[in-house]
Amino acid sequence: MERTKNIVLLILIFSGLLSQTTRGQVHDEFFFECYTTTNMEPWKNTMEQMADERNPDNYNQLFEVVLAWYGYIGYCLGNDKEDEAKQYLETGWEYLDELIEMDPSKAAPHALKSGFYGFEMALARYKALILGPGSVSTLKTAASIDSTNIHYLVEKGNQMYYMPSMLGGDKEVALHHYKHAVELMESDTRYHQRHWFYLNTLVTLGYSYQSTEHIEEARKTYQKIQRIAPNFKWFNEEVWPKFVKKHGAF
Repeated sequence: MERTKNIVLLILIFSGLLSQTTRGQVHDEFFFECYTTTNMEPWKNTMEQMADERNPDNYNQLFEVVLAWYGYIGYCLGNDKEDEAKQYLETGWEYLDELIEMDPSKAAPHALKSGFYGFEMALARYKALILGPGSVSTLKTAASIDSTNIHYLVEKGNQMYYMPSMLGGDKEVALHHYKHAVELMESDTRYHQRHWFYLNTLVTLGYSYQSTEHIEEARKTYQKIQRIAPNFKWFNEEVWPKFVKKHGAF
């Protein structure tokens, strides 16, 4: 009887883990589809549902909520939806603070916090002198925990790419961090090829190659994007045509 109880318990535990994994994969595929088609209304509805239905003690579920918020705020800022970005940034901060409080020993949330500071500065550039040090500080915290964390590498790349050179910005250093982040994603299964964050980082890497005059590397990166996401609407309509017009397809 005891052996039977143990077997049932193991089955229940395994089923719960499998259910969480399956839900995560479904969300990954769904957000990838939204990202590549630029149909972001379903993204917004789904991330709000994820927030409402999450287990308050589940770190991984909350992390997925914060990452979805991060992606949606970035979309809003890139598409002249500042009012909506402000709205979701306010709630995003709440989820992010909760995530850091749940486990302050993980690097990724501190790195994402630097990104949230970046969103704030994009909405109000006059706040850069106030918010900039906070962004730098939280990124240092992430680095002290794990300087090989993917989110740290991406946010450090963003910092070095957009910071003026007189203040220490360096696009070549940014390129190094983006490249390292992509290499780590490609060597792991967490951010697979059909994950929007991997694809977004790949686009960023391509831009970084292009802006630092590594044109062949940029072309190879863009061609990789075409193989992974042949129906990537924004890329096919804007990024690739502009690159081809200036540098050629081959």
